[in-house]
Amino acid sequence: MKRHAVIILLSMLLLLPISAGDHQDIALSIGHQTYRWPEEGISFSYDISLGISSRIEVSIWGYSELVPHPFASNMLGADFSFALLGARSTASKVAGSGINMLLSVGGFYRTDNNGAGPIISITPLTVGSPVSGRRERILRTGVGYDAVNSQVVVTFSLLSIDYYVRGSWRDYSF
Repeated sequence: MKRHAVIILLSMLLLLPISAGDHQDIALSIGHQTYRWPEEGISFSYDISLGISSRIEVSIWGYSELVPHPFASNMLGADFSFALLGARSTASKVAGSGINMLLSVGGFYRTDNNGAGPIISITPLTVGSPVSGRRERILRTGVGYDAVNSQVVVTFSLLSIDYYVRGSWRDYSF
């Protein structure tokens, strides 16, 4: 089961950039993330997201423990995020809303106990946009239900930074 999930996730990561149209943006992200309370070490998040409309993006993400046991505990998932305060991108050289809020709905898989289930999260503050080339996501909080183990999962991220590799100001002629 784990092997199939990893193969599917890696295939999706490789195919996302290929499927992006000329006006779509692609971002790579890294930041802080935790999904176990209380946290007994340091964890981080990594993410690739693809803008599919002016207000919607799809992401494939992961959270991994770094300290005290590197990669002993991981959470992988995918979600759709909806910009609540305005267009996140206009698919042109005109920037979208520089300050926004994201509501995300998706699913997850935990490697430490083979748990899986739905998750919903809110990012109350994002600063930046695809056109600017960078966006900070601040105080992302999520709640999920691990249907396999009958557990509630709470995630929290203090800060995550998105670096746009496609769809930024560099891709539009001024």
